[in-house]
Amino acid sequence: MGNKSPTVTVSMTCEVCSEYYTDPLMLPCLHSFCKKCLIKAKGKQGSPDTSLKCPTCDTSVNLPDGKIEGLTQNLWFGHKSREASIKKKIDSKEAIPCDKCSVDDSSDAAVVYCCDCGLFLCEHCKKSHKRSKKEADHKLICLEAKESVELPAIKHEAVYCARHLDQKLTYYCNDCNKLVCPICLNVKHKSHNYNYYLDEGDTARKALKESVASCDGVIPKVTKAIANGEKMLEQIATRKEEVRQEIKETFEELKAALDKRCNDLLMGTEEIARAKRKSVKKQLDGFRKLVKQVSHGRDLASSVSERTDPGEVLSVKKLITNQLEECIEEYKKLPLEIEDKGAILTRLDTSTLSKEINEFGSVSEVDIDVDAYSIDSGLAIPLATVKKERKFKVSLPASYLKGSFIKSDGSKEEGRVVIVNDKNTAIVSCTLQSIGGYELSVTIRGHHIKGSPYQLSVKASRDYTTLTNQRSFSVGYYNHGVAVHTNGEVFASSNDGFVQVFGDDGTAVRRIGSKGNGNGQFGKPWGLLLVGDRLYVSDDTLHRVQCFSATTGQYIGQFGSKGNGNEQLSNPRGMSTDGKGNILVADHNNSRVQVFKEDGTFVQVMQCDGDATDVAVDNEGKMHITNWSQDHVQVFSPDGKTHLDTYNNPAGNFSSPDGIAIDDEGYIFVSCNNSYLHVLSPDRKQVKLISGLSCPWGVALDKDGYIYVADYYNKRIMKY
Repeated sequence: MGNKSPTVTVSMTCEVCSEYYTDPLMLPCLHSFCKKCLIKAKGKQGSPDTSLKCPTCDTSVNLPDGKIEGLTQNLWFGHKSREASIKKKIDSKEAIPCDKCSVDDSSDAAVVYCCDCGLFLCEHCKKSHKRSKKEADHKLICLEAKESVELPAIKHEAVYCARHLDQKLTYYCNDCNKLVCPICLNVKHKSHNYNYYLDEGDTARKALKESVASCDGVIPKVTKAIANGEKMLEQIATRKEEVRQEIKETFEELKAALDKRCNDLLMGTEEIARAKRKSVKKQLDGFRKLVKQVSHGRDLASSVSERTDPGEVLSVKKLITNQLEECIEEYKKLPLEIEDKGAILTRLDTSTLSKEINEFGSVSEVDIDVDAYSIDSGLAIPLATVKKERKFKVSLPASYLKGSFIKSDGSKEEGRVVIVNDKNTAIVSCTLQSIGGYELSVTIRGHHIKGSPYQLSVKASRDYTTLTNQRSFSVGYYNHGVAVHTNGEVFASSNDGFVQVFGDDGTAVRRIGSKGNGNGQFGKPWGLLLVGDRLYVSDDTLHRVQCFSATTGQYIGQFGSKGNGNEQLSNPRGMSTDGKGNILVADHNNSRVQVFKEDGTFVQVMQCDGDATDVAVDNEGKMHITNWSQDHVQVFSPDGKTHLDTYNNPAGNFSSPDGIAIDDEGYIFVSCNNSYLHVLSPDRKQVKLISGLSCPWGVALDKDGYIYVADYYNKRIMKY
């Protein structure tokens, strides 16, 4: 479908004088100005050289021959400005001087406009116009009409040479890229590549349209870059506020710690002072008691010693002298200095602490390699179940990871993404509340990590114990592989040499490929895998994997060739993706699974203990490989380096397992050569055994959680 060119509105007024252009000249920066305005601008700039600065964008322009007149005449602006000026005069309904009479200083106002002559005419000149045989058929527009009149396109006036004023510009020199008159042509351009200017019009228009087409991709990309830049400015502002808050909170914590330490020291000081006061007061009490006892005994002894009656003296002498002797003895033993002389000391050296505070913390710019962060597991199956927690594992832990989700249809939903660091990874989890498509964004400091935002389809929870047949798709020939597009289309490989595509109602809509061994052709198409809009098809007899556009069927490329080395295949069967840009191929006769990048670049090999028929990746990134000859499934670590486990169906062993699929909750679906589809719970217990199939092979899930099985001998796809 072609894109309709947008209508471009260009102003016909000069940016310097704000009037309609007169003799407009265009600068190399594509800004146009009146000739007189450029002459004034050059004069104001006062530069003696032959350059001129554009009055709009300040770009320096070298003047041809050092003169303003050497600049490119903008004939288009000149014509359109004249046309706009005339339309404005007519629409204004104001008096307009007659273009013929004004030469004779007549004051008569024009009553008509002649579209052929391009002149305003008064009543007198109008009559003369009509009497002239040459001008009698000219189109006249009445200026006195009350209603608005539509002005016909104004004829282009001949353009004359600036050097030879009586010569029209009738040739175009392709070497000099300019219009020239016959005289200039003979003098300066005779040996150049030139042509009559009317004959060059189509070529010029085509060149301009090609220039427009070449720019089509520029503005959207630059606009996107501007949007990204503006978004980055928002992110910088947001992050600045986050950092400010983080700093303030940290220093509030430090202030609180300082306040607590201050209170602790004050309380310690009070406790020490209290103990010292008690000790000193105890000594002071002893001193005061001794002074009181000595003073009292001394006063009594002095008074009694003055008595003349010996009986009075002798009656109290013994008590007084004994008390005074005891006081003197106590005095001799009592230290007269305060025992607790120790001062209360402090160690409050602020210099070290101040230095540490001055050097505490930092704010710096760090280049974040967002490609180093990616969903490591959990997106191998881009499904989730409504109202059930969905977990993803990020390859590296990060303090600044943030997550959010939105519905693909733009409607809002309340919810949050929880991110918890766990050893060497980060666990991202969310619980989606409604069925439909979502975009999960995981960012670090405002930048999306690799692959973000991720597309996620949320389905209703299914009871696999009650699976029933929903629909069948008749392939018409033996078929091994099945895949389902997010748009609902179902793809089935046919041994007849093509991939049949069905609508979700079961109608066959188109075929991809044909029988043969060329590009886009098949010997025996087997496994099918859809990654976005890319369809990967393994070929059992041509030992390769081809890639097509799922919607157009266009051949894109291929990888693999017959052999047992790296990048070589022997009867490749089922395929899967790990959600990290890798394609896993069951290399049947080589008893292994090979891992390739989506472009076919070899990554690694996982060696199995028997014939590999299919592979699926669970939400922890573990790879489950069906082993046809050993009747079991082998499980490998997400990096493919370790064989973790081997299992079958405990309720009835797998018999030559062919295909495998795993849903987001961990339920496992295995098709077997004995015509059964086994459904196992996440803890690998049988929850359903579907019979009635005839040698089923490929198994696939759609975005709503329905199960599709390639029913080989019945030549159909079954949907459950």
